[in-house]
Amino acid sequence: MAQPGTATEDTAVRDTRALDLAAENKALFRRFVDCWNSGDTEGMMRCWSPDLVHHGRGGAMDREAVQALMGGFMQAFAGLHFEVEQLVAEGDLVAARMVATATHQRDFMGLPATGRRIRVIVMGQVRMRDGRIVEHWNVMDELHFMQQLGLASAGLLDPVPS
Repeated sequence: MAQPGTATEDTAVRDTRALDLAAENKALFRRFVDCWNSGDTEGMMRCWSPDLVHHGRGGAMDREAVQALMGGFMQAFAGLHFEVEQLVAEGDLVAARMVATATHQRDFMGLPATGRRIRVIVMGQVRMRDGRIVEHWNVMDELHFMQQLGLASAGLLDPVPS
């Protein structure tokens, strides 16, 4: 048991605060995913800081650009649903491993609707500040995604012979 006024008590208090912050940040991330899953773009926006920055393959995007991209994806891929498989939080960061499923029902970024069902692994990381997401990094298994839409050969995903 930590004695009042000792370094051990200070460490215990810091550890408790860190656990509380991690739990709060995970809860915010889950709320964000719930908004995605229900198609609630306004709810998603409430989770984001006004100065949100998304870091992706194409570089950094601001909040408005991300909103437009996500809105277009949500319209094109009906029934979009993210299943959170794992969340890890430390300090102001939350990392997630998820599986996204949907059906390609509308044109998206020049690709005509295929009617195909997709299931793709998504890895993401967010930085939180003052109860909002201020930074977002996302990596999706794009090759598998493209293969499921008929844009890449299934052979590209075959195991490499040893």
